[in-house]
Amino acid sequence: MTVTLSVQAHSNHLFTTLLQSGVEVKTSSTIEMGSFLCQLPGFTPEYISKTVETIFLDGTPVDALNQTFSGSNPTLALSASMPGLAGAIFRKNSIHSALRTATDKTDQLQQDQQEISVTLKLFNSIAKERGGDLLSNGVSIKVAKLLNFLERRPELCDYITDIELGSETVTFAEFLTGISQLQSINLKVRNANG
Repeated sequence: MTVTLSVQAHSNHLFTTLLQSGVEVKTSSTIEMGSFLCQLPGFTPEYISKTVETIFLDGTPVDALNQTFSGSNPTLALSASMPGLAGAIFRKNSIHSALRTATDKTDQLQQDQQEISVTLKLFNSIAKERGGDLLSNGVSIKVAKLLNFLERRPELCDYITDIELGSETVTFAEFLTGISQLQSINLKVRNANG
């Protein structure tokens, strides 16, 4: 099911904090994380190199994007520079990385190619700079995350001018009823003027 939210001109950036809760992106289990990111709108190698400062894969800091994912639903979280000592410790290739809590590293086993779903989370300026493009192209998101987001930010509903559920224009109440029994939807957020 595709849901399209048309929002007042230049207000779609207000919805990018939704990306902190995570969206689902289908990909191959054998793709390297850097190649995966380069397939997303606006994520060029230069942007990734200059802007993406902190990378977590399943809660563990990562220094390089040349490894593949593991598991059928890994979580990849990206952030620009974070302030303070924590930011310095978790920044990729940081001289302070020795202060990180040690984690058991497992060797990546060669795996057969299969489709996996990566939960992608974007924070701070990365969400602001790249989130609009992701949302306008459409993202797969769990309905519970979207409903929680809208419940915690009721003022955002004032910016929504139209809602399409599939190909039908619906009211906000019909939208809530229409998605309430679904697990996930394809969500698009775009400016009402195009």
